[in-house]
Amino acid sequence: MEEIKHMDDADRIMEIPISYEERGKEKGKEIGREEGIRQVAMEMLRKGAAVNFISEVTKLSKKEIEALKREL
Repeated sequence: MEEIKHMDDADRIMEIPISYEERGKEKGKEIGREEGIRQVAMEMLRKGAAVNFISEVTKLSKKEIEALKREL
């Protein structure tokens, strides 16, 4: 019985790196999506789209869009 408990503990310990890897992948995807949205907003600004419209389409705040506008 004690041996089974140690096996369960070992299995849980082995799952830890996988869990961190999965979280890292998800975080990377999230960062990529956010960067893509910012790139779209920048292109919309270059094309002369209104801040309100960009905010509506991208779901970025007007403050975030104004900050991007200053980068142009």
